[in-house]
Amino acid sequence: MDESRRKIFWWIAGGLLVFVVFGNQGFREMAVKLQEKRRLEKTLASLRSEHERLSRELTWLKQDPSYSEYLIRKHLGYIKKGEIEYRLLKKQKPDRKTP
Repeated sequence: MDESRRKIFWWIAGGLLVFVVFGNQGFREMAVKLQEKRRLEKTLASLRSEHERLSRELTWLKQDPSYSEYLIRKHLGYIKKGEIEYRLLKKQKPDRKTP
């Protein structure tokens, strides 16, 4: 009697294991969700870092006029009154056409 109960128990346990692993895509779906969670955590860490950098830059823009001036000169090409702007042109390589 005891032996038959063990067999029944193992058959039920095996059936449940098969159902959990293969039934309703349980195990596979869990593995996919875990992989997606890891990807999202990396993205979140990257976005937090970017947010911190942008917050520092915003603070600099609000508090430091010389930083604002630097950005305006760099990106917009502004110059102060009385300054002379020099633009250096790159030499173009002559086109060599082979006959």
